Amino acid sequence: MQLDSVVELTSGVDALYLSGRAALSTNFLDHLNSLRLLADEQEGPVEIVFGGLVMQMQPRKWGLYRYCLDHPYARFGFSPKERIPAIRVQPRAEFLHGFGVENVVEWTRDLLELECGAVLLEVSRIDLFADFQGWKVTGDDRREFLCRAVARNLFENAEEFNGLKIGKRESGTISARLYDKTIESAKSGTAYWKELWGEKFDPASSVLRVEFELHREVLRQFGVTTPDEVLAATGAMWHYLTHEWLTHRVPTSDVTRSRWPISGPWQAMQRARISGGSLGIERAYGAKQAGVLANLMPSLVGHLANFGALTGASSMIDLIPNLERQLNYYSRTSGRAMSSRITEKKEKYGLP
Repeated sequence: MQLDSVVELTSGVDALYLSGRAALSTNFLDHLNSLRLLADEQEGPVEIVFGGLVMQMQPRKWGLYRYCLDHPYARFGFSPKERIPAIRVQPRAEFLHGFGVENVVEWTRDLLELECGAVLLEVSRIDLFADFQGWKVTGDDRREFLCRAVARNLFENAEEFNGLKIGKRESGTISARLYDKTIESAKSGTAYWKELWGEKFDPASSVLRVEFELHREVLRQFGVTTPDEVLAATGAMWHYLTHEWLTHRVPTSDVTRSRWPISGPWQAMQRARISGGSLGIERAYGAKQAGVLANLMPSLVGHLANFGALTGASSMIDLIPNLERQLNYYSRTSGRAMSSRITEKKEKYGLP
């Protein structure tokens, strides 16, 4: 396959996990604790105003972090323990692609310092990706990948090969995935990807994503820890990942695989810009909402048709009052308001 037959659609940062070192005040921690106790008592999230934004205090911890605040843009964790960073932040993918990763970092820093004082942000994990059309990886290709990691796992979708995972996430170092982003995007409802891919995207062809996950230990080996340092080094990291850590080779009669030539498609991967871009927050979240709704509608319509038949409705005019009565009755008997359930689902989908 020729190099120019592989087209890069977009590339950049798809995940950025941050930790923050700060001296959290006793008053701040007491406030979080009182709201957490209330959330526990109510068995559901309670509102908290943090940095001028309304967030949800969850009645559960987030990993090692006792206090978990959810917002459509990011999830925040806080801990009084001294052996771990006081703050953990995970911006949502829609926010990263809608606002731009550098802007997200600045937004996070300003928000935290408004409430917590001086905060030293560090990166605990970053995912770098590039999306391409013009090359379809198969399960048989796995032996053509030369990698410093040994573990290989195949992904299937309805018995059809969908991707390859190399390395172990549990190692806390580097792992890679190559998979059909078109299938994954349709399943998850992340329709904003088509807008990010732009005019170069061919709807008749699948999109191959090459994605690397790098953890804190590896970042330190690169000599970078802060978000600014890590983002400035993404090009150098991509070069290392695609030239030294993982390559795709063209088999020859040579028994030494490291002497096999680099394939044309992989040379295109090596040249990925890793520049990213931003759609705008409203477009990113709007596209996600549209994608999720599109996936939901077939089953929703089927359930509503069943409901209408069982309650004697003959049209939507009949169905809606019946549905409202049954929902109110279910809320009373279950002890949980529909508004609480809707809030929970908004958090799941990362919607405002």
